[in-house]
Amino acid sequence: MNPEEMLTILKSLDAELENAESIHPDHRKSLQSMTHEIQKKLASGALTDGASSPDAEAAATLSQQIKDAVIEFEVRHPIIGGLVERLTDGLAAMGI
Repeated sequence: MNPEEMLTILKSLDAELENAESIHPDHRKSLQSMTHEIQKKLASGALTDGASSPDAEAAATLSQQIKDAVIEFEVRHPIIGGLVERLTDGLAAMGI
C-alpha cells in the first residue's frame, strides 16, 4: 500500500471517528492523536522505509498502537476497526 492510499484510509477513519457517537471520548482522542501522528509521518516521508529509517522505533510503536486499537474497536465499532486494520496491513506492507 502506498502512502497516498494510507492517507485516504486515515481521512476515512477521521470522518468515522467524528461521526461515531458511542466511542468513549478518551478512546476517540487517542485514536485521533494516533492517526494525526501517522499522517504527519507519512507526509514527511518518515514511514516510507521502516527498515532503514531513523524513526523505525517510533514506527514500530505506532504499529503496536494500531494493533491495540484494532482489538479494542473490532467488536464495538466494526467500521472503525476495519479501517484501523487496513492501516495496520498497509504499515506491514511498507515494512513497518
